Amino acid sequence: MASDGTHSWTAQSDRPNPLNATRLSSAAALRVLDQRVFEAARFILPDPPTSPSTEVGLDTATLLGRMLKIASAGSSRSIPWLILTAVTGRFPSVDDVRAVQRTIQLEPLDAVETALLGRAVRFASESRIDLPMRVVTTPLVDVDTSGRLDYQSGIHRVVRETVSRWAGAHEIELGIWDDTYRIFRSAAPREVARVVRFGATVTSDEVDPGYEPELLVPWNTVVVLPDVPIGMPTEALAGIAHCSGNRLSAVGYDLIPITSVETRPIHDAMAAGEWLVPLKAADRIAGISTSATAEFSGFAQMLEAQGLTGPLVREVRLPASTAPTWLGVRNRARRDKPRIVFSGTREPHKNHRALLFAAERLWTEGLSFEVRMVGGNGWTDEHVRETIERLTADGRSLVDLGRVSEEVLWSELADADAVAFVSLHEGYGLPLVEALAVGTPVLTTSYGSQAEIAADGGCITVDPRDDLSIVQGLRQLVTDADFRDALVREARDRPDTTWDYYAAELWDFLVAPLLEEASHETS
Repeated sequence: MASDGTHSWTAQSDRPNPLNATRLSSAAALRVLDQRVFEAARFILPDPPTSPSTEVGLDTATLLGRMLKIASAGSSRSIPWLILTAVTGRFPSVDDVRAVQRTIQLEPLDAVETALLGRAVRFASESRIDLPMRVVTTPLVDVDTSGRLDYQSGIHRVVRETVSRWAGAHEIELGIWDDTYRIFRSAAPREVARVVRFGATVTSDEVDPGYEPELLVPWNTVVVLPDVPIGMPTEALAGIAHCSGNRLSAVGYDLIPITSVETRPIHDAMAAGEWLVPLKAADRIAGISTSATAEFSGFAQMLEAQGLTGPLVREVRLPASTAPTWLGVRNRARRDKPRIVFSGTREPHKNHRALLFAAERLWTEGLSFEVRMVGGNGWTDEHVRETIERLTADGRSLVDLGRVSEEVLWSELADADAVAFVSLHEGYGLPLVEALAVGTPVLTTSYGSQAEIAADGGCITVDPRDDLSIVQGLRQLVTDADFRDALVREARDRPDTTWDYYAAELWDFLVAPLLEEASHETS
């Protein structure tokens, strides 16, 4: 056996876990292993068995060796990738696949088979050897965060608006990462409801404790990443991108944690860097704005220095947000005391501190207006918490609503005389288009994606790094009712795009052509 690690698969020295070894040796675990091996054999063997054996352990004993023999006869990475997934209950890393490819060329196949089974035992705590698996050939869509959480941010709105439409028009599979973040599992009914019917009442069937998860393994299809998972499945996704034979595509929101790292916690930069690892081998990335597309195009171009082609990056711009039908048309009466909403999650790059300074400056001058803050805390609100408390204690016209429901959010935007959102860096800026959708004027940033949105009307732009620029813009909104009325008319005349159009355009770029390529290769 080589000592340089070039083919050390059959000589692992990791200490085994007796608890997991006992679990694997049970009849129940062996039956699940049989199921996964049989499922993989259906797609690897040219003459797979038509039905699983009733004898525990027989499918593993007879089919695993046959699949390894096929893997040893070719150079394809996808067959070892699927074998490893079936045996270990996790997506293998690129190094895992490379190691088994080398080993099957150098070791007897029965020794490789034994090592595979031993590896499943050793790494059981990082795998799901207890769950059956299903190979899926329809597009597999990652909805991890949107499925797990009731939280609604800009990214989650994009996922839910898009994937719910895909589910109605195409055959897709919704995937949630297992808690190990090493393999997809099927979405529970409640999780499906969070994605395709967000905000609707969840029925008793959708919280059924009888839900039994299964592992989802894509095969000759497209894995789509419109969501950003809670955990970081870096190795698993890189293995899919480089080794599985599947296509990988993603929505590109922004690279703020890297390009504006000074505004984010350092762990965000590390996570964003890890997220780029699988995207190196992605086929396509859809930028949500011209600015976001420029960032991801720059990333793709840099890969040339590594001898990599990089993904095809194209702008598929988010739509102008549509107000919910229940909101109706509201006639905003002129107030003696204008109401200004500061919208957005409270994080340093959203620049709320500069807005509060501008408001305090105008209050000090004697101007009368009300500020209503709408949005929950992000990774930190330390930059604004003390200021909010001080202004409230001083009796300023400041109402802090915090995180609110969808109903309250839309009502606040529709009832406001103006909305202020002057972020230092945005991939898009949904708070802007949501306000404009209800005809509310917006104070926003003069560059990047926010300026792209503002170009269609209804906005006044300022330099978010210049306090006096923000003060002057806010002063004009507060004091000039005729100016606000003109912006309202502009907002109502903005070009109308819809989520229906966006979802269709995104599918046509991220999924349809890659699915056609995959089908041609397998036909």
